[in-house]
Amino acid sequence: MAGPAKCSLAMVVIMIAASGSYAQVSPYHREIRDLKATVLDLKGLPSDLNSAVFDLSAKADGLTAQHGGLSVRQDATTVRVSMTGDVLFDFDKADIQSAAEPTLMDIARLITSVPAGTIIIEGHTDSKGSAQYNKELSLQRASAVMQWLVKHGADKARLSVEGLGDSRPIEPNTKNGADNPQGRALNRRVEFVFPKR
Repeated sequence: MAGPAKCSLAMVVIMIAASGSYAQVSPYHREIRDLKATVLDLKGLPSDLNSAVFDLSAKADGLTAQHGGLSVRQDATTVRVSMTGDVLFDFDKADIQSAAEPTLMDIARLITSVPAGTIIIEGHTDSKGSAQYNKELSLQRASAVMQWLVKHGADKARLSVEGLGDSRPIEPNTKNGADNPQGRALNRRVEFVFPKR
């Protein structure tokens, strides 16, 4: 009987040792499960970003439906809300017209609804006048819009201004050598450039 007892005792020792090694593995299994959850969370991140971009685009489109003189363009990295300069300013001036204030108020709300990133306010002109004069006027206009937005609740630290003059027309200023008033009117604008990420 001594032989079977020794054998049983050896089996018990082996089982205890084996169960101890399984107990050591289980923390690793927990860590792997935690890592899998983290990977799944990261995989969900782009869809969250896409929904934020979709929300920004939808809000911008909603503004264009409410206000004349606004349009929206998008590319891979930005959403651009464009406001015609004729709605904002008198000819050759940088003082904001009171008729533009309801639209600017909605743009201020859009800016505050975007949680992060710098919004660039770009001033643009048509091609009448010298390039230097147009650049200065466009900067004055972009700065006037930024000051108005800050006065009405936008965070100045998140705003940046650029005066681009007539360097980036969206329509021709002339057609077939003749003046193009419609194209020039569209080129006189302020654009609010929202980052997509």
